Amino acid sequence: MQNVFHTPPPPAVLAKALGFARQAADELRPYLTPLTPEQRQAMLKMADKTVAFVQKTLDYAQANASFVPGFLDLAEFEADAAALAALAPLHQLLESLALDTDSTMMMAGSDAYAAALVLYNNIKFLAKNNQPGAQAAYDDLSQRFPGNGGGRPLKPLKG
Repeated sequence: MQNVFHTPPPPAVLAKALGFARQAADELRPYLTPLTPEQRQAMLKMADKTVAFVQKTLDYAQANASFVPGFLDLAEFEADAAALAALAPLHQLLESLALDTDSTMMMAGSDAYAAALVLYNNIKFLAKNNQPGAQAAYDDLSQRFPGNGGGRPLKPLKG
């Protein structure tokens, strides 16, 4: 059995990082606006080219006031573009950290699940061979086994 994950962060490092993350969240929360899934779906989306388009359009608006229609609030546009630019480095760092955290959890989870499957199959084998305590362990685990259709009880193993 190959184990690909080897270096879990020490509890003190995790506690310190979690504290920093909570502090960052507390600092930023008054300036962040959560959206519902429906609001996110309806919102115009930005990507790398869109960011450049927005900045270039703002440059034109600032250089030539005749380009700005009377119903567009240029100061709001400038504030929105500035907020976008200011939040981008933080967003990139957090996305990278989230992806790396997810990848690390995936590796550790894959290793743990593989080990659990080996152990589960061994308990199943031992239950078939009437090893004391193995049937009770198998019955408990089989109800939790992924793909067991929501935990319906399985028939006891016959020897």
